[in-house]
Amino acid sequence: MNNLDITRLRVYLVTPKVTPPYRWTGINNPSTVYHIIVRLTTAGGIEGASGDLFRDRFEAQDQYANPESFTETFRPLIAGLIGKNLAQREAITASLLEARTATDPDPESLLEIALWDAIARNAGQPLYQLLGGARERIPAYASSPVFETVDEYLDYVRLIQQLGYPAVKFHTQCDPDFDLEMVSAVANAIADTDLRLMVDLEQTYDYERAVVLGRVLSKMPCDWLEAPLDDTDIDAYTALRRAVDVDILCAGNTVVSLPAMTAAIERGAWSRLRCDPCNVGGISAAVRAMELANSHGLKTELQSYGYPLSQAANLHVMLGVEGCSYFEHPVPYEHFEYGCANPIRIQKDGWVSAPRGAGLGVDLNWGQIERDACLVIDTGKL
Repeated sequence: MNNLDITRLRVYLVTPKVTPPYRWTGINNPSTVYHIIVRLTTAGGIEGASGDLFRDRFEAQDQYANPESFTETFRPLIAGLIGKNLAQREAITASLLEARTATDPDPESLLEIALWDAIARNAGQPLYQLLGGARERIPAYASSPVFETVDEYLDYVRLIQQLGYPAVKFHTQCDPDFDLEMVSAVANAIADTDLRLMVDLEQTYDYERAVVLGRVLSKMPCDWLEAPLDDTDIDAYTALRRAVDVDILCAGNTVVSLPAMTAAIERGAWSRLRCDPCNVGGISAAVRAMELANSHGLKTELQSYGYPLSQAANLHVMLGVEGCSYFEHPVPYEHFEYGCANPIRIQKDGWVSAPRGAGLGVDLNWGQIERDACLVIDTGKL
């Protein structure tokens, strides 16, 4: 048996106590946050890992009745990887993506990320260097929870400034009147500073209301308006982009195939591409997506909100390939650092670097994960 042969795969479902129920809009109730964590092991003891957080997708999508049923979708995939060699990564990736059916995120993407982590660990290099090593670090923006009052948003801005972030993205009430009041108050509060802002509407507005907010934001130090409309409404996005002077981004959770992205970009739907290795097909697909955006003169703003493994996967891609403006960092970050000994934190100037070490560089407490998991799928117990 070759040292690079895959001998074991484990998938853990965890609901960490450190991560409270969260909501990403004011019109939704707080939802339980689940973590899916993948652990790959080879005959030579090389390991690779990946993971992401999940929220109410199990209630919103008929194909999964609950988080356990989603975790079960890994079972046939990981069984099929046993005996495969890391040197066959391209063939393995192609095979995984042929079977891909789900998005936001999907099992195939997470397995492909774990493959890359193991390959880079075996090479003794940080993953971003294998991907091209375009830069060593990148500025970060703080990504907010949803607050109930304008004063709470202003308090959050003050916290972000104290911590040293150069920019902040607001998850809002998604009530047009409240949102306008809030962004106006924030703009006044930061008028004499260099702080930049973004607004994420989580696909909750209609076209007319998005135009109103977009025109207001165009007069502020705002880098972009994110996900104002349903991601699949390419016609409306194209019209919105023409109607306002602020950059328009999609959410990046449903239009995730390269052909669909290409079609939307060629229509002029977005000012910047938004996606995530955890839902586009893994590291390789994210690199291709960034190269696609670059070829059309667009930046790519990768999603890095979430679990340390998904944060790191996105960070390595944005460091490996030129084209991203910021690293998205959830704040309070402590809520998203379950089982991680070396979480990503900003430096004094508001920038971040990849965790030290080979691969993704994330050091996990596997003993804690084993103890806390409410479901484990293990190739040794199939």
